Amino acid sequence: MTLADRHETLRGVLPRPLLGASLLLLACGLQGDWERWQQASQGEVPGSEAGTSSSSSTSDPGDGSSETSQGAESTTSDATLPGSDGDATDVWSSATSGSSGGAPNVCGDGVVEAAEECDDPGDVHCFNCYRDRVVFVTSKGYHGDFAKSPVNSLDVYCNQHAYSAGLLTEVEWGDQEWRFKAWISTSSESAADRLFHSPGRYVLVNDLVFAESWDDLVAGNLLNTLNVDENSQTFNAPVWTGTRPDGTGVVAMDGDQCGDWTDSSIGGWAYYGFADSLDGQWTMYPDPQPCWGEAAFYCFESP
Repeated sequence: MTLADRHETLRGVLPRPLLGASLLLLACGLQGDWERWQQASQGEVPGSEAGTSSSSSTSDPGDGSSETSQGAESTTSDATLPGSDGDATDVWSSATSGSSGGAPNVCGDGVVEAAEECDDPGDVHCFNCYRDRVVFVTSKGYHGDFAKSPVNSLDVYCNQHAYSAGLLTEVEWGDQEWRFKAWISTSSESAADRLFHSPGRYVLVNDLVFAESWDDLVAGNLLNTLNVDENSQTFNAPVWTGTRPDGTGVVAMDGDQCGDWTDSSIGGWAYYGFADSLDGQWTMYPDPQPCWGEAAFYCFESP
């Protein structure tokens, strides 16, 4: 029987909704499905005794199709619409696996996959399969030339405080590949450029959540004040930052921030924040303070 003859036959026996689907099967050349549609039009249910297609399916074993349920065949056929890419086998494979590369990752299944950093439902420091990053304010203040001594680094004091409180092991401290970085901007690099943008939470030493992600942090969606020091003690203090709430640097009155944090002489100025503030003043009070004053640092854990 030719395709045209089958078309005329179907017009006489099938309702319009089934007619369109059957024509699609014919156009795709799925002979086995054509046979099943014929049986369906005559009230027969192929393979009904097992809920699947009969093992005597007329599909060619070498054409890449598999013996599936009648419902699965319909889904495959409907997915292979004119103008779509791939054949019916490709569409079915994608539908059953969740993606062309296999089953999708599942956060909470206990298996660390792809971009997940952790996946232990019992780990309180694993949230949405990303590891918490610790943040704290230092328990001591420093003059505005803190980057000049003892080493030319913006981050040495953050790691010194972390080590003294047991947040770093001796090996981590000895490596001096600083795990903690200060929320500090210079004339050439902003805090946003210096720090890791975690999709996970930033958590205080006492386990209170400061922000649920980097995006929330720079958007001002803060949940608690960053006034807990490395020893889990409350420390309400001014904090050197030179940084706006969105992580970008700000130019001080003298053109830079205390000579890029190397000058504490009279006449220098720098912007700072208050550790007990939950609004934008946590990082940028409207008026700068003199570099000979003292202020603490905000310290953020890096990968």
